[in-house]
Formats: sequence, structure tokens, C-alpha cells
Amino acid sequence: MSVAYPSRRRRRGGRGRFPTRLAAGVVAALSLAVGATGGQPASATTRSVAGLSLDNSATTASSTVSTGLSTELSTGSASSVGIAAGTTATIQPVTRASTDTGGTSGTSASPSPSTSTSANQAVQLTVTEVTPPSNGSTVLRISGSVVVQGAQPAGLGVRVDLGAALTSRSKLQQIAAGGAVGSPSISSAASPPLDATGGFTADISVADLIPASGLEVRPVQVRVVGRVNGGALDSRLATVTTFVVLSAPRVAQSQRTPVLTVVPLASKPRLRSDGKLTDNTLAQDIAEGGRLRELLDGVVSSGTTTAALGVDPTLVQALRLMTKEYLYTTPSGTAPPVLDPPDAISFLNKISDYAHRGGTVFALPYGDTDLPALVRADQLDALQYSVNTGQQVIAELLEKPVRAQEGSWTAFPADGLADARTVNALSANGYGTVIVDDQLLPAARGLTYTPSAATTMATATGQVRLLAADHVLADVVADPDGDVDGTQNDPALARFQAELAMITDQAPDRRRLVVLALPRYAAISASWLRTILDTVTTSTYSTGIGLGDATADAKLDATQRTALTYGEAAQAKELPTEYVDRVEEIRDKAYVLGSVFCQPDATPALTTETCLRTRRDPVINTLITGLSAAWRTDSAGGTSLVQQADGAVQEKQSSIRVVGSQMVNLTSSRGRVPVTLENSSDWDATVVVKLSSSDRGRLISATEITRVLKAGQKDQIEIEVDAESAGTFPVDIRLETVDGQSIGPEASARVLVHSTVYGAIAIGITVGAVGVLFAAVLIRLVRRLRARSRSQGAPPDDLPGGPMPADPPGPPAPAPQGPERATLPLRKYPSADAGGHPYPAPPPPPDWFPHHTGGPHHSSDPHHAGGPSHAHDPRHAGGLGHAAGQEHGRAPGHTRDPHHTRDPHHAGGPDLGRAGPWSFGRPAAPAGSTAQPQPQRPDGR
Repeated sequence: MSVAYPSRRRRRGGRGRFPTRLAAGVVAALSLAVGATGGQPASATTRSVAGLSLDNSATTASSTVSTGLSTELSTGSASSVGIAAGTTATIQPVTRASTDTGGTSGTSASPSPSTSTSANQAVQLTVTEVTPPSNGSTVLRISGSVVVQGAQPAGLGVRVDLGAALTSRSKLQQIAAGGAVGSPSISSAASPPLDATGGFTADISVADLIPASGLEVRPVQVRVVGRVNGGALDSRLATVTTFVVLSAPRVAQSQRTPVLTVVPLASKPRLRSDGKLTDNTLAQDIAEGGRLRELLDGVVSSGTTTAALGVDPTLVQALRLMTKEYLYTTPSGTAPPVLDPPDAISFLNKISDYAHRGGTVFALPYGDTDLPALVRADQLDALQYSVNTGQQVIAELLEKPVRAQEGSWTAFPADGLADARTVNALSANGYGTVIVDDQLLPAARGLTYTPSAATTMATATGQVRLLAADHVLADVVADPDGDVDGTQNDPALARFQAELAMITDQAPDRRRLVVLALPRYAAISASWLRTILDTVTTSTYSTGIGLGDATADAKLDATQRTALTYGEAAQAKELPTEYVDRVEEIRDKAYVLGSVFCQPDATPALTTETCLRTRRDPVINTLITGLSAAWRTDSAGGTSLVQQADGAVQEKQSSIRVVGSQMVNLTSSRGRVPVTLENSSDWDATVVVKLSSSDRGRLISATEITRVLKAGQKDQIEIEVDAESAGTFPVDIRLETVDGQSIGPEASARVLVHSTVYGAIAIGITVGAVGVLFAAVLIRLVRRLRARSRSQGAPPDDLPGGPMPADPPGPPAPAPQGPERATLPLRKYPSADAGGHPYPAPPPPPDWFPHHTGGPHHSSDPHHAGGPSHAHDPRHAGGLGHAAGQEHGRAPGHTRDPHHTRDPHHAGGPDLGRAGPWSFGRPAAPAGSTAQPQPQRPDGR
């Protein structure tokens, strides 16, 4: 076709060819769009080509855009896709970049599309088989298919190139991530023909490349070639890179790398505290073709017993529940009971049979708890409960006692994440081996080979062996998208074989352990897992090893790994500390309820152990599963479980209550305050009633009373109080467990006791005050009487002689001159009518009275008037005091004191009606008066 003069031809055929060219342009645009996206439009016609030549004149010329497609065969994230049977080369690969440190610490990068496109076609290359030379063969066989969408190139074919032998795992991973292969060492001479469906098989002789001894790992690049718009035949339309292991005819057994394979059988926790499941997806997982069933069948059908099964105890408990009729919840409520249980019994029996055949079955932490998060939150008791409960559940499954030997247990934390504190905590709980991610134990700087996975770490309780799980191998084996079919010659298997062979080839004279630990929730087929285990145990560069041998062989320990590191990226994956603390608060409440409902006196028909296992432990176990590492990426699932358990705890707490009146009145000094204890639950409860008051002296009841509250019943107690005085004082009542823990907010109350009576102290004070007052009055009266008696100086009125006569009114009489005072005649005072004193004077005292003026019996008495010693005694008639009127007389110018009536010591007064014989100076009674003095006897009568 001439392009210099196209105008004439276009004029001639312009009208006829314009629709054709328009249609061709539309097809080309659609082909370009399809090629760019790697997809197949609904209107596109797909046609397989078998080496056909195409007429380029039918299409518009365009430049060829060809980019090599290299797809990584391993997967490690949701966005990664492995090359598998039926998978085309246009699938987006996962790009990895790692430094040359032994190839064990690559980091994932974002996937980048790598497709081979042109303006009018998209070519898809699929490699389905990579068969390395074996059994004396020297032929490498590559099989696959080619599919072209849109216009087909001329001379379409496939070419296979083998690159130079690799020297490190890092180079291997670089090529797998899309790096350049380099100059090929050998290429297929001619393109293999394509069949009618686009399939091809290329056989390449590698006799010249097989080493005489040892191993070689070579990259294999498969390319689609053809002429596009008259371009060169070598144009690359699509490219896939895989690997092949070339091994010497004989490899010593000692040069084979021991590989420990760990397969976790774990699932997200689904068991609630009320015995229901959160959903019914577990039935699907253990059914034929289910995820867990495929994993277990792959291990069992491999025929090897070197694989170690890490079993989640929560999974075992859920499956035991599913061995009979069970319930599960749905968003709308509880579903009807499942009457036809799935194969839960068969699944559990397979695990037991594998252990009895010699396989290793070890316990994961109960609920697969986030161990580093528990340690960081300082919840070591939760860690201890998780690991110990897990051991107990698996021991019951295997029908053997728990191994109590220190350091005999193996821990496999979720995702292999564990820091130094976590390892210390595990060591303190009897663990001697901990499997961690190898990125936490990187190879030493400058090391050019992969060191052994086994190393030791010193802890506070002894040495612990750390096993570094190779994350690259785990990514290669894992297949989250289900693209790996598990055939013997799958390209993913070729990558896995290349990784293992590369480890051995790096240092064939060093025996090193490799640990292949699958991810927690790996979804791979039984055939694929069986193929991996067969490769490990039968290849010329690896051999299977059991967990016991891997932990006991000290020769496998490595000294080329750094200390355990735990960076911020690993810590960021943990459960939040606030969440862990909240769950622990609820778990503490659940433990308190166990002490309430599982006391021997309240449950005589159940042993304490059985009671705790059936009543308390379901709530505790659910809360422990709320701390599962499964909730790192599913916070809603963990929160739902915790809320359900929290509701069960609160329901039991609120069933134990104290009911009492807010105010109680007392009408006496002592009374009883009634309080009601209520147990609305369906279990008998043992509580301790504790009483207290701010005024402890008023509470006389026992401060602690133990009661067993029957299920659904009430019990009334009476608090004895003593009101010592009027007033109001509080009495606090709270219910506790027998070990002194508070039950809850509903199990406490306050009663105000109001008293309206006086207490004993108040009465005592009042009586005492009255007594003191009475005593004071009595003492005063006694003192007055004594004072009066001393001042009177005379005997009482009842003695003979009566009271002493008082002095007559008027001036005091002079003292008598002789001792015959008692013999003088007595005279009476004038009567009142005559102007005299109305009262007679008293008779003189008898001669025996001490105050007598003399007498034979009182010659020496100083009180006698005539004695020299009483010359100045005012109480005697002849004394100086009476003569001058100083004491009892009347002072000059003063009237007689009316208050001294009947006072015998006064000279005159109202009671003295007559004057004595010594009343000198007083006027005599008038003549004829009746008040004339009458003669008296000497005795005064």
C-alpha cells in the first residue's frame, strides 16, 4: 500500500469504505480499553490462536506497547493474588522489596498492574504446569495457554528462557516481584505450537545446566511473541516468571533442611455465655469443603505425622456443643434449634486420631487471646487463665493428663506477635517454646544466608526457645483467593520449592531449622496442603521434622539472629489497652458471682468444681474470648460478645438485693429494725450481711451475719439497735461474699433509725444532778443545825431542864455576887397589857447543866459564871460579853432583832416572856398584875 498518494483511492472508495473504517476504529478503541484493564468486555469476541498469520492491512497501523508481566506466586494479603492453574498473567501482582540479608525479611508493597497491551489486542498468558527434571530426566516442561482478545498478532508463539542461577533469597524475591531476570542462560529454539484452544507445552532440555553436586535455583521466564502490525517477531506481548530447582542426582540426607510445619486450627470465637452460638458459620467450616475441614483433611491425608496442629480450645468447646441439638442467634433473634448436627464428632475424632498416631497436637491460648495486649495492660491473670484453660481443654480432648513438666508447652501467639515481656510471662506459666514471626528475629547484619529458626532467650524463669516462623514461606503457601488448585506442577509450588532449595543452597554445610507456620485463618485446599507437606518430606533439599525434635535438638540453635524486637508497627496491631481494661472489670464481677452461687453450704448437691464449671466459667470464658486477637480487625464482633456476657453478669448482680425502710422509729431504748434480703435468681446464694453505723455504740447486733438465700425467695433479718438518746443515726447494710467482696450496687442499703426516748446516760445524768442538789441542801441544813447548836451551847429541848432562858429586855443585869443564883425567886415579865413583854422568861438551868454558875459537880468547868476563866464569856450572865451586850444583847440604839425569836442565847425576844433573876435594869411588873413572878424550885419548875 502506497501512503504517498492516498487521496485518489480514498475518493474512489471513500463512500464504500468509510463505515468499514469507522467500525475498525471502534474495535481498535475497544481493544485498547480492554488491553489496558486486562478485562474482557461483553461485546468483545475472544478467539484462541494457533500460530495463525493475520492480514495487517485490515487494521490501522499502531505502535506496539509491550511490558513484561511478572506475577508473584505468593500471597500474603487480601490484595495479593498468586499465579495458579487457570490464572492469567494479567492478574495484578504483589510487589515486594527486601534488602540482601538472607531473604527473610521482605516487606509488602502496593500491587502495581503489569500488563502487555497494544492498540488493538490484549494477550493473556497462563502457566499451568512447571515440571522440573526428575528421576534422571533432563527436560523442563512448561505448560499453559494463550488467549488473545481483539485483533490477533501474526506468528503468535511462546518462548521460554532460563536465567542464571540465583545466589540469595533476596534476589529470588526481587525477580518474583517483577525484577529483571537478566541475560538468559538458555532459551527454547522455537516457539511451541498452540492448539485450537490456545494451549501450549514447551519442553526445554537442561542437561547442560544440572549441577554435578548440590542445588541450583534458576528463574524461568515464559514470553508470548508475535508480529503486531508488521513488527518484529520477538515483540513481548505477555510475560510470566517462575522458578525451577535443578538438583544433582544425589544429595546427602545431612544437607537437607529440616522443616517444621505448623497448621493452626482456629476460628473466630462464637460461643456465648448462655450456651448459644453467635452464628452457624462454624457448621459450614467443618462440613465437606469447608475451610477447617480442608486443613485437617490435608494434614491427615498427607500420611506424615511431622506437622504440628495448633488447636484453639474455644473451637473444641463449640464443636462439643454442636454434637447435639444446639441454638444460635441471628440479627433478628434466636434461630430454631438445629436438629441435625453437622460432623462435629467426626472432626473432633480426626484430631484425636492424629495425636494417637504420633502427630503433635498442642493448645493455642483459650480464645486465641491477644497475649501482648494482655501483658501491656498488666492483665497477667487473664493470660494465665487463657493458657491454663487452653491446656486443660485440649488434654480432655486427647484423653490424657495435662503435661505439668516445666517448659514442656509450646505457645503460638496470633500472627506470631510477642514481645520480650510476653515471652517472660509465658515462661513463668510453664512454656518452654514460643513461635514468633521471623521479622521479630531478623538475621544479623551482613549475613548472606537464612539462619536457623531456633534460638534461645533468657527469661526470669529460665531459658526459652524461640522459633522464627518464615513469613515468606507462609505467604507463598497461603491462598486467600482460592486460586491454587494444589496440583503437583503448579507455579506456586515451583516458587515454594525454589524458596526451600535456596535456603539449603545458601549454606549447604550448615544444618538449619526452617519453620513454616500457616496464618491463623488460612483458607487453602486439602490437596494444596497435602502437596506442600509432600514436598517438605520428599524433596532432595528438605525433610520434615516434628515439634518435639525441633525443640529438643540444640544443634539447630542459631546465633546469627538479633535479639527479639517489637516495633511500633507490631504494637499497633494489638487490642487497645482501654478495651482490655474494660473487659477485665466485667470479669472481676463474674468472679464475685461465682463466690455467691457456688458455696458448699448453698449447693450440697453439686461439688464446688462442678458448680463453677457450669455456672461461673461460661461467663468467664466468653469474656476471655472477648480478648481474642481475632478482634484486632473486627472490633464489632468482640464488643458483641463482651456485651452479652456483661448483660448476664448484671442480671445476676441485680437478683441479689437488700430491701429495707428508709426510716425506722423507735419508741423505746432498744428495738429491732427489719431488713429483707431478696434472691430472684434461679440459684441458691450464700451472702454475708455486714452491718455498720457511724455511731457504733448504738448498734448491738452482730456485725456479720451469714445467710443462704434460696432461689426465688426472700429472707428477713432483724437488726438489734440500742438508742441511748433521742436522735437519728444511720445503719448501713451491705451484702458481701464469704471472702469479703462486694456483690453489687443492689446489694446494699441504708436505714435511718430515729429514737424519741431518753437513753440511760441521759437518765443517769439527770438523776445524778438531782442527787447532788439534794445532797447539797442536806449538807447545808446539817451545817446550820451544827452552827445553831454550837452557838446555843444548850442541850436540845427534849433534855431535862429545857432551853436556856433568854436575857430579859433592857440593859444587861450585873453578874451575881454569890453562888446562890439558883435559889433566887423567879419573876414573870409584865403582861402585854401592862406594857411588859408578853412572853415569860425561861426558868434558870438546873445546877447540873454545864452553863450553870457553879455547883459542886462542876467546880472546874470553865463555863460557869463564877469561874475566873469565863470572866469574858459572852454566853454567861456574869461574863464581860453579856455585860456589854456584844453578842446576844442589844447594841445601844438598836431595837431587838425579831428574827432571833426563841433563841436561848439572846437576852430578850418574842419567845422570852419573863426575865430571869439576873435581869438587871428591867422594870418590874406593876402591882396586882398577873404577871408577878412565881416562886420556883431550884430545878426550875
